[in-house]
Amino acid sequence: MIDLNEQRLVVTFDQDGVMRIHVRGMCTTEAAAMLSLIAGELVASHPPFPCHWDEERDTPAPADRPDEPLPGDGGRLDAERQVWTDGTGHTWDLSVPWDDAVSVRWVWTGRMDTSGVPLMRADDGEVESLDVIRAVVGPIAPGVGEQR
Repeated sequence: MIDLNEQRLVVTFDQDGVMRIHVRGMCTTEAAAMLSLIAGELVASHPPFPCHWDEERDTPAPADRPDEPLPGDGGRLDAERQVWTDGTGHTWDLSVPWDDAVSVRWVWTGRMDTSGVPLMRADDGEVESLDVIRAVVGPIAPGVGEQR
């Protein structure tokens, strides 16, 4: 519970996107300036990949689909085993196909991008790095069943 009488500025958003602003004991222009400052800080702190919000945030991501981005820095490839370890230490088996959230199957091309991230090829021939695929159409998971 929020006691609106004790707070100078309260902003709430419900699940339907309805926003309510309660200002008490301060100038609305001052409140707007504070919100603008907060907005600037949020924009500056946004990671360099698109947001994908899980509606059930209380459900942890499966172990084979971590939430964090896939940094190429510190990544390494075991070419013989076809396993890439990203900069967080998570391993990716490149010998199997990977399916994205929109049911596109991706296979490793055998090459890496300039950042050291595996380049993957889609069914339609599109080539993209694993980190971009995961950020844009993730989560991704090892493909099950026949190659499409």
